[in-house]
Amino acid sequence: MELHILLVAGDADHADATRRALVRMEAGVRVTTAERLESALVALRDPAIRCVVTDVRLPDAKGVRVLKALCTARRDLPVIVVTANGSEQLAVAAMKLGAADYVSLHPRYAEELPVLVREALGRSVLSGVDEACLVGGTPALAGTEGAAFVATTANMRAVLALLERAARSTVPVLLEGETGTGKELLARATHRRGPRPQAPFLVQNCAAIPESLLESELFGHLRGAFTGAERDRRGLFEAADDGTVFLDEIGEAPPAVQAKLLRVLQHEEVKAVGADRARRMRARIVAATNRSLEAEVTAGRFRLDLYYRLAVFPIRVPPLRHRMADLPALVAHFLSRCEERERRATGGFDGDALRALQAHAWPGNVRELANEVHRLVLSVDAGERIHRHHLAPRIRAADPALRGEPLARILARVELALIRQRLQQQPTKSAAARSLGITREALYAKLRRLGTASGGA
Repeated sequence: MELHILLVAGDADHADATRRALVRMEAGVRVTTAERLESALVALRDPAIRCVVTDVRLPDAKGVRVLKALCTARRDLPVIVVTANGSEQLAVAAMKLGAADYVSLHPRYAEELPVLVREALGRSVLSGVDEACLVGGTPALAGTEGAAFVATTANMRAVLALLERAARSTVPVLLEGETGTGKELLARATHRRGPRPQAPFLVQNCAAIPESLLESELFGHLRGAFTGAERDRRGLFEAADDGTVFLDEIGEAPPAVQAKLLRVLQHEEVKAVGADRARRMRARIVAATNRSLEAEVTAGRFRLDLYYRLAVFPIRVPPLRHRMADLPALVAHFLSRCEERERRATGGFDGDALRALQAHAWPGNVRELANEVHRLVLSVDAGERIHRHHLAPRIRAADPALRGEPLARILARVELALIRQRLQQQPTKSAAARSLGITREALYAKLRRLGTASGGA
């Protein structure tokens, strides 16, 4: 699919260098250029444009006026601001006004800009999802797991693009991936982005209860259907009405339940345990598995016909070790959320600790990372910096040489992510600096240094 970017730049040489950097991002990138704010606003009438990269010094407008006009024209688009070196105040103002990100014109800015564009596009894919879903505001989302939607890598961005397409219909969706990758969160997002977001979203873990109870939970039962059935009970499919039933660990469903699920998918009807007649079923099914259902079919443990019915729209969720470029942003998000929840601020991560996090294989995926950051926030003293020796032994034992990203870049990205978050959260720059435990002058110095460091090394 073509990615259409609007580049707004008054200087011809700068515009040409930036356009080349954007076109090299990936195949299918198209860049439209505008030299003036007036022509940029006209170009924004094209609905195909998905991102804006803009200077703040144009022939017909300068400074925050440029950003205000672009953001007002298309509030749905991420806008990335390009500033001159030493323009920290303008960069801060841009973030306050709603810019998705900014980059200073340091010598290697052209290498950093495509990364920022990818990050901004990844965040905007799910911008319409209910905010509570993304930041973990509902109890069923297990707190900070909303950051599973951080998407700077191509494979995770592909997942979010598939999610968008799947959500528009009511076909069954099969989420495949390791434990802890955020499959339930993606299922909730699919429901909220779907045609019936206000309908119930009901969850059943197929491995959590015995076969007899699972059948009753899903399909319901009549009074007297079995010992202990003292009254009629509606199953999840009936209770969901025209909402969504999320079947976690579907590969663990026993044969009898698999047979009844097949009937649900084939005939859109549910027959309660002990009932003579079936009832019409309108709920959508989203299933998840941490094992290969194809392998389960080959082994004779899962029905082939049920697999084909479930896998109408399969989405494979990558493990964290396959999207390690997302780790710095995930760490920054989890740290900020946990500090806010526990009402205690740390001194952040030092270099050795970050290097160990980057080297760890994360078999528990994003959930393991979230839990480790939460444990660290509770373990260290208020204001104390998190060092390598604070990490869990299994993480300390990881070999830093196994990961290729330079430490300087990891440190810069995490620190910059935290600073940007505080700038957006706090009412003034001075307040943001105080929340970070530094002076306003030190904040400007860090922004100036990180503007160079984050694109190099």
